[in-house]
Amino acid sequence: MTWTETHERIRIFHEVEAVAAADMSGAVPWREEWAPYFNGPAGLVAALRARWNHMCEAQLDIRTGEDDLNDAVARLRRSEAGILEILKNAAGEVVPSRVLTLAGPRSAPSPRTRSRRFQFHGGPVIPA
Repeated sequence: MTWTETHERIRIFHEVEAVAAADMSGAVPWREEWAPYFNGPAGLVAALRARWNHMCEAQLDIRTGEDDLNDAVARLRRSEAGILEILKNAAGEVVPSRVLTLAGPRSAPSPRTRSRRFQFHGGPVIPA
């Protein structure tokens, strides 16, 4: 997978998260232009499930206290409630009636201005 494809998949994940948070019905958001990246709604659900598992592995540390672990689980469940509804409803297979076909303009990535951390004009500055 190329760098551009990776960024597009991440952008799609963010769009799906936004739609899932607004809809909360558990229907799988889908646009046909996502097919090259996920090969259909079932592939998107599989990628969302893998992403959820990675998030849990990364953010939940069993070495912390039980209270901290419970707080982290509750925070993850709150922030990803829409995605969890999708995963719960698509536990078996994704049926066409549970796919939310998106129409209209897709959310485009915002143009990022590149800032340089260090800007040298005319060479390094030598202290006096």
